[in-house]
Amino acid sequence: MRIAGAQIPVGLDIQVNKQEILKAIDWAKENEVEHLLTPEGALSGWCSGWQNKEEELVEALREVEKAQIDAGIFLHLGTCFTEKENVGIVHRNQIRHYHKDGYIQGATNKTFCVDGENCLSRDHLRDPVTLIELSPGNLAAGLLCNDMWGYHEAGVRPLTTVYGSIPGVSLILHATNGAKVRDDDPSFEAFNKWHDGFLWMSAFSCGVPILTVDSCTPWDWDGKDEDVITMRRTSSESGVIDNTGWKTSVPRYGRQYFYYDLTLPEREIVN
Repeated sequence: MRIAGAQIPVGLDIQVNKQEILKAIDWAKENEVEHLLTPEGALSGWCSGWQNKEEELVEALREVEKAQIDAGIFLHLGTCFTEKENVGIVHRNQIRHYHKDGYIQGATNKTFCVDGENCLSRDHLRDPVTLIELSPGNLAAGLLCNDMWGYHEAGVRPLTTVYGSIPGVSLILHATNGAKVRDDDPSFEAFNKWHDGFLWMSAFSCGVPILTVDSCTPWDWDGKDEDVITMRRTSSESGVIDNTGWKTSVPRYGRQYFYYDLTLPEREIVN
C-alpha cells in the first residue's frame, strides 16, 4: 500500500493553504498514492483566526473534497472545523478521513489541545477512537501534534500504546504543525533530538509504523513571501518510521512530497 505525506506550507491565508493541498493531491494522483496525509491545520491554519472565516473555510473545503474525489485517493486532511455534536456547536482540530470514493469515513479529533487553539479536546475516556480501514483486517488511527507527546502532561497512557493494543491497527497517522524555532536558537537542537527519539521510541513501543507530516512554515506566515518556505527547519522530521528507525529520508526544509510502500500484515478476517 503506497502511503504518502505532504510537508507543505501552512499559514494564515486559507486560499494559499488550499492551493498547496490541491497541488499535493495532484502529485499524489500522478504518483499512484493510495493514502495521503497533510499537516495539522493544513487548510484552516493553526491559531489563524479561522473561526472568523468559517464561510471561506467551508467553500475551500468543498474544492478540496472535489479534487480528492477526482483524484481517487484516500485523503487524511488536517484542518480545524466547526462541528455539530450532541454537546452543541464546537470547534475541533481534526484529521478528516476521506474515502477514495469521496465520502468522509470519520474524523480524528485532537485529544490534547493546548492554550491558544480555542478548540474542544477529545475526551479520551469517553469518546471512541476513530479507526480507518486500510485493507480487510488492517486499520489506521490518527494523532494530532501534541497527541503524540502531550500525554504525560495529562497523566494518561501514551495514545500510541493505546492504539497499538487495538487489534488490527497497522498504521498511525500523525499530522503535526510544530512551533518553528529558528535554527540558531540554543533550544532548537534539544527539542529536535527529543522529537526524533520520541517518535522512534513510540513506534518501537507500540509496534506500529507511524506516518508523520509537519508543516514547513511558521504559524503566522502570511502566504506571500515564498522565501519563508525554505528558511526554517521543520520542528520534527516528516516521513515513515517503525521499530527499526526511519524508512524515509525527507529534507527538513521546504515543500516536500514523499511516499513509502508499506507492506501490511495478512490478517485473518473474523466475522
